[in-house]
Parts: sequence; structure tokens; C-alpha cells
Amino acid sequence: MLFARSIITISCIVLSVVNAAPVIPSPSSPSSSKSYISEAGFLLTESLSEYYENIVDQVMLDVSEDVLTYLPQSISHGNVEARHLAQKSMNRNLNFMRASLLASVNPLVSTDIPLIEGLGAVQQIDNTQERTNQDEIEANLLGSIMTLNKKISHQLGLIVNAEQSSSILMRQATTQITKQVEIEKPTVVTVEWKLRQPFQINVIRQEEQQQQQDVTSESEWLYGQLSSVEINLLNEFNDRAQEAVQLVMESLALDV
Repeated sequence: MLFARSIITISCIVLSVVNAAPVIPSPSSPSSSKSYISEAGFLLTESLSEYYENIVDQVMLDVSEDVLTYLPQSISHGNVEARHLAQKSMNRNLNFMRASLLASVNPLVSTDIPLIEGLGAVQQIDNTQERTNQDEIEANLLGSIMTLNKKISHQLGLIVNAEQSSSILMRQATTQITKQVEIEKPTVVTVEWKLRQPFQINVIRQEEQQQQQDVTSESEWLYGQLSSVEINLLNEFNDRAQEAVQLVMESLALDV
């Protein structure tokens, strides 16, 4: 139920961002000249979206690999089937998280670009004007992209929602483990005899020695992993900012 709410929450975030994204009307409509986004603006949005999507995809794949390698093994206490079920549950949820982040990139980029002066200027370049100021555009792009990097990484971090997501992932994974352990618990039957009383048969379900404290510590570990997504994204975005500048310039060159 809680996970379903989180899906709805993420969907609402994505939809609200999409609704806020600038619309590209037909250039033939004179009444929309102010809101019209040139082809250069479209190319800017698409090239930066591609840049961010590639990094988001890789960062989330790395996080997923770390989580799936460590957590299912740690919380399953040597039960192979329980580990498999926990891994399957976590993999499904992490894949959904990665897909949600990737689906959010383009709407976020479309919404954020006009708010950054340097990128907004590039977005409004008229296709008919001669681009004699390419060097100036390239020089301004780097600083503007660094600003955009910070905005996008923070917005994606909010979508990850580390505190709630780590709780959901752990709860669902441990629920699968508990169900499996209940199935496999050995049964001990003892016969108790007391003077002048009928035989009494006691059926005892032997409890596996599970360390509940592990769940708490592993939840904290998972929270740390998901919390680091935002800063990891920002670091990767900034490390590859020059690559983003080159990608944008190449895209704009196609329209010269």
C-alpha cells in the first residue's frame, strides 16, 4: 500500500513537471511569437536531456549493483531461497526508481532551461540569424550548465526520496524473507506425560535465530546509499560538463 502511494507520488511529480514544461507552438502562428521556442532551443533541450539521461542511468545502475550485491545476502541469514526473493523484490523496486528518474529528466530540463539566463539566451536563438558568436555562446554555456547541473541533481534527489524509498525497499524485501522462513521452519513434536492426566502433545515451531538488529543497520545502510544519489549525480554532471558543452555545440552546428 505504501509503495503504491509512492508510485502515485512520483507520477504526480512527473506529471506536474510535464505540465509545467514549455510548449512548442507552430511558428506559423503570429500570436505565439513570444512563447515560440526556436529549433536551437529544441536541440538544446534534447542534447542536454541525453547528457543527463546517460549519467542518471549509469549512476543508478551502479547503486543497484551495490545494493543487490550486499543487502539480500546480509538480511537472508544464509537462506538461499529467501535471498533470491529479497533480491527479486529489491531489483524490481530499484528498476522502477531508475525508470522514474529517466522519465523525469526531459521535463525537468525543459522547465529549468528558461530559468537560467545563459541557457535561455541560447534557447531563443533565431534559426535565421547568422551565428557569428559561436565562441561567445560556448564560453557562456559552461557556467550555465554547471548551474543547471545543481538544479537537476537536486530535483532528481527529491524524486529518489531516500528516507521513504529505503523504508519501502527494506519492508518489502524482509516481508518476502519472513514468509519464506515461516514455510521452512522445522517442527518439533514432544509428548508430555503427567500423573493422572492424559498425554499432552506439544507442537513447537522452532524459531530461526534471526538478528532483528541487522534489519535496522541495513536500513540505515540503504538510506545512505540512496541519499548519496543526489551528490553522486552532481559530481558526475560537473565532471562531464565540458562534454555537455561539446554535445550542445555539435547539436547547434547541425542547424547552421
